[in-house]
Amino acid sequence: MPTPTPPTDEALAPRRGRPARFSRDQIIVAVADMLMAEPSAPLTIARAAQAVGAKPMSLYRHFADRDDLIAAVARHLFVDIRPQVADGGSWQVEIRAWMTAVHRQALRVPRIIQLLASGESAEWLGSSTYLAEVFQRAGVHDDRVLAEAVVWVGTATMGQAMINATGNVQFQAGRLLAQLKHLDEAEAALGARLIPQFEKIHDRSFELAIDLTIAGLEQFFARSGA
Repeated sequence: MPTPTPPTDEALAPRRGRPARFSRDQIIVAVADMLMAEPSAPLTIARAAQAVGAKPMSLYRHFADRDDLIAAVARHLFVDIRPQVADGGSWQVEIRAWMTAVHRQALRVPRIIQLLASGESAEWLGSSTYLAEVFQRAGVHDDRVLAEAVVWVGTATMGQAMINATGNVQFQAGRLLAQLKHLDEAEAALGARLIPQFEKIHDRSFELAIDLTIAGLEQFFARSGA
């Protein structure tokens, strides 16, 4: 009986024209990982396909277009964030944990935050209902009050994230001091006093935003009878 001939490398190679099949979830995770590895690079269908080793046209089996893909990735990265908070924690603790988690994630993928902050994607609704549930557990049940509180927290978080994601992390006191010459004497004197204080709080600007947001909500709920 003749000895079987071992398969050649060519025979073992995958057939051309038959790309590997990837699930929608696998694509979303791969694209999210790609964005976190290269946060400044643009997100295109071609780059998304490259992230999973597929052909660009194959992604349209799972996503209607690029916007649909971005919305799905945004949901994976942001909307599903649910910080772990010990049972019995106050709403203040939960809101602080959520704002911190979202802000940290936003800095990792700055190209996605504009979509969420602009409201172009409806994926933000999941975060809105999560925040509303936090406030409801604290005894706030008026829909108008809930909506205003949610908007307050969301805009404070994403607004700070958009500012901090620009990459301009150095506080430029020298440039600010140079601008004092364009102000009148009283304004220049006040500005000179404030600039050193701005420099001190620069590195903790987001923590300050959280503190002010929570303090403002406490007063808002008290006035609303919530």
